[in-house]
Amino acid sequence: MSNRIENIIELAAERCSAADLYYCSGETRSADFESNRLKSVTSGQQSGVGLRVIADGRIGFAATTDLRDPERLVAMAVESARFGELAAFELPDDENTIKSVRGCDPAVEGVSMEQMVAAGQESLNICREQSDDYLFNAGISASIGFERLLNTNGLDLRFEASRMAAGVDIEEVNDGGILDVYEQKAWSRPFENITDITETALDKMKTGANLVGARRGHIPMVFTPKAIGNLLSPVMTALNGKLVHKGASVLAGKIGTKVLDERLSIYDDATIDWAPGSCPFDGEGVATGRLPLIEKGVVRNYLLDLQTAALMGMNPTGNGYRSASSRPSPASSNSVVPPGDMPGRKLTEEMDYGLIIDQTLGGGQSNTLAGEFSVNVALGFVVEDGEITGRVKDCMVAGNVYEVLSNIEAIGSEQQWVGSAYLPSVRVGGLKLAFEE
Repeated sequence: MSNRIENIIELAAERCSAADLYYCSGETRSADFESNRLKSVTSGQQSGVGLRVIADGRIGFAATTDLRDPERLVAMAVESARFGELAAFELPDDENTIKSVRGCDPAVEGVSMEQMVAAGQESLNICREQSDDYLFNAGISASIGFERLLNTNGLDLRFEASRMAAGVDIEEVNDGGILDVYEQKAWSRPFENITDITETALDKMKTGANLVGARRGHIPMVFTPKAIGNLLSPVMTALNGKLVHKGASVLAGKIGTKVLDERLSIYDDATIDWAPGSCPFDGEGVATGRLPLIEKGVVRNYLLDLQTAALMGMNPTGNGYRSASSRPSPASSNSVVPPGDMPGRKLTEEMDYGLIIDQTLGGGQSNTLAGEFSVNVALGFVVEDGEITGRVKDCMVAGNVYEVLSNIEAIGSEQQWVGSAYLPSVRVGGLKLAFEE
């Protein structure tokens, strides 16, 4: 396999002024539970290669999962360059800037199907002990992946990554409708069970069993780490260099401008050991790092790949990510919001009346590029005199993220991983709560 990959880049060098090749392979095993029973156990392998070339000054690309005909892959990439955009960048050639990031634990490869099934069955038993009316759904997976990046400037980089992930979803259907609570976790190191996220979900099921009404109008709200991503997503979209370059982002030309509350910062950090999105280099061979995007409310950087950075006259940020079947494009690795100084319980204890939003559903028909959002509250809890009184349903929140995140009352002191985002809870003031008619 190694010789075939090297042969491809050699052939590309003969026909093109520059080229890079991204190869990835991996194996994933998973166990899935549905409606209180084991549904399936699966195992799969996948591999592929993507070749990007610069021919006659234009960018071409081709991908394949079959490496037996390297000449054809190169020919397809060169042919596509006839219709490609003009290349504005040069490929990197310095491996010395690449720093080590721990992202592969061999113990993940040793996690067996039997262990994953046993972990799921243990949590299913805990759920059934709580209530026969609960429907338990869960998925547990373990994967090992390998990436290699070569280019015609002599760069040859390799990275192995492991990941274990699990999600638990518990449902109850009764006269009050559907109560659905989910929890998840993911990391590059193995875990023995999923009882932690199961018990968290069960606690919320108990709290959510009591339905209460909520006040209409503008009230303070606490967005948990699971929910705050709905407010951060439009901001991250606006920080994408491609949208900035096209003028489609509201943050275009805003470097050095305060756009959010000064207590809020957002970093892209691919260097956190064992985190889900960590890697020492991006899909173009540029070293990754801890990149301040929003710092104390002020825009500091955009997410840039090589081409976008060159078109904007800026330096690449190590955010040109790709798959074997796609060209590099600006994207985030791990999104990190630093914690505040308020313990989680105190976020609600100080509320005379408000709402905790833990899960949302949908994004509505909002204009995300303008920072607008509109989501249904899938799991929300009413707070009165600092205490949770019950669950609210059939309501939604809407607004503009730049206005909402400029009206922060407090940021929690604890963070939680939600996928590849490391986030605290955030309390905002005066957000409007509306109900379905």
